[in-house]
Amino acid sequence: MLYWVGKKPLEYVKGFPAKLKPHEVFDPLNTGLRHEPPIFKNLEKDWQNLLFHGDNKEVLATLLENGFRGKVDLIYIDPPFMSGADYIRKVELRGIKQTQTMVDDASLLQQTMYFDIWKNDAYLQFMYERLILLRELLSNDGVFYLHCDDNAEHHLRMLMDEVFGPENFLNWIAYRTDVSRGRKKESKFFGNNLNMLFIYTKDKQEANKRFNPVAEENEIKDPLAEGYLEDKGRFFSTSDPGTYTEESLYHLAEEGRLFITKGGKFKIDKKKRRVIIKGGSPRVKYYLIRKGNKFFKERIIDNVWEDLLGIANQPGEATGFATQKVEGLLERVIRSSSKENDLVLDCFIGSGTTAVAAQNHGRRWIGCDINKGAIQTTSKRLQKIILDQIKEKKDVPSYSFGIYQVNDYDLKLLRTEAIELAIEHIGIERRKTDSFFDGTLGKELVKIIDFNHPLTLLDLQLLEDEIKKRPDEERNIVLVCLGKELVADPWIEEWDKKHPVNKIRVIELRTDKKYGKFLLHQPAMAKVKIERKGDKAIVDILDFNSPTIIERLNDPQSVFKVKIPDFRAMIDVALIDTAYDGKTFRIVHSDVPEKKSDYIVGHYELEIPKKKTKVAVKIIDMLGEEVIEIKEI
Repeated sequence: MLYWVGKKPLEYVKGFPAKLKPHEVFDPLNTGLRHEPPIFKNLEKDWQNLLFHGDNKEVLATLLENGFRGKVDLIYIDPPFMSGADYIRKVELRGIKQTQTMVDDASLLQQTMYFDIWKNDAYLQFMYERLILLRELLSNDGVFYLHCDDNAEHHLRMLMDEVFGPENFLNWIAYRTDVSRGRKKESKFFGNNLNMLFIYTKDKQEANKRFNPVAEENEIKDPLAEGYLEDKGRFFSTSDPGTYTEESLYHLAEEGRLFITKGGKFKIDKKKRRVIIKGGSPRVKYYLIRKGNKFFKERIIDNVWEDLLGIANQPGEATGFATQKVEGLLERVIRSSSKENDLVLDCFIGSGTTAVAAQNHGRRWIGCDINKGAIQTTSKRLQKIILDQIKEKKDVPSYSFGIYQVNDYDLKLLRTEAIELAIEHIGIERRKTDSFFDGTLGKELVKIIDFNHPLTLLDLQLLEDEIKKRPDEERNIVLVCLGKELVADPWIEEWDKKHPVNKIRVIELRTDKKYGKFLLHQPAMAKVKIERKGDKAIVDILDFNSPTIIERLNDPQSVFKVKIPDFRAMIDVALIDTAYDGKTFRIVHSDVPEKKSDYIVGHYELEIPKKKTKVAVKIIDMLGEEVIEIKEI
């Protein structure tokens, strides 16, 4: 059992109402499904997949309150690895690459998705709390996959043992992350090219029953030349059956898989269910698979997975997420450890690969992420897949999904985005190796207080505790915050009197004369024409402007200024509801360009009811900011 500073069991977690956001139901067949809040007993009758925007600890607590305890069949998580890195989502404007060759498109726009920089104790408590909640959601025969690397795998394995019990450990997978990468000859150590997947359950015997062995097929060009034997047009190899009984040999003979070497013979005694062998030794036949004129050898996959493509960077699959996993990895996890219509959960959904694999393989799914960019990317990927499945008339549990926000999370400033913006605005130099301070400003240490609350006495106490751990630290400290409690200034004044070093000053971003403009945010704006022609709505997106994108593109320090050739370069997707009720936005038409170089169409003609109806158009820019235009026609 692991111990760390601040370790405590999760005794109580508050669940929050899960509310559908105004644009968050994708229902192309207009089934009318709407579950708010998403309660399991209601969803069980008419399933609708679920995508949550919010802190996954709060989302998991909400799911427990809403009847999902013991209802999840497969959980896969790819959490932060405590790697010490910032993870960036690369955002490329549409069409820019084709029109301006001087632009470094990889760094044109970047969003920091999360900072994977932790104090060891904080990381362990973070994971411990979420593992406890996830275990409660898992069914008795369900399977849990935890994806990690060597930064914290030894800690996470012990946490899993504590939460699930070491007796419920099923397997571990060694996963090669890049099939082509190696180390140069002059390297002083071996190349690090391995991730791990730890597999646990709540009841090992029950979980083993649902395991489906997964096989891969390798083509055999010339079976005879490679030593295969021919039997009535089929090719096979043999192996020693090892320890065998009369019963097992009988079954092999019935299946036509028993082979006797050295010219030996056998006959079947059906009454005594045995095989009588005369001469030679028994072997088991392993047949090649024939597909047309080609032959393939089947190999059952073991726990070393080095045949996949590693991190997703293929043109048809990559989304810009640095940690995106290939679909093949999640497909193997889902195929081996679940069956059709099972419920799959990923509470670190990222680019959405788990939901994509679940949707493709006929599973129900729940996804969650704290990051708005992750929700945007996942939603976009799923919309395209579902529309293709409808065309192919594929039988899946649901063609729809709802996006829910928990605890009004969209109204809060995401900490990673806030830190990124504050650092740029103030000119702070980042410190990636420090788990407490965010950077330096000249000779001063900088700590950015969570912008979702004002500077409090608790924040100051945490600062004092940290300084005590650094007796040789003599630098002064800058606290960057959004609002202050009244008691903060007297505390800081008293602190400065007692300390000749480590003096504290505060940059309060609402009132600071030098940095106060940080809060000025110009929202995106759109010009949309909506009109009726008979039984059709004619929608034209005439113009769009995102001051945030333009400001980020044209950094004052950059000599080269980027020109946007078409306003549609800033638009990621356009969504339309032809019968908007003012509460739930049902996406009856989504314009999601297939290629990064493609623009949205911008002109749409959609059927509408004969009576008056409200048409709503939702435009989402490349950074996730949204504009909605509504007109009754």
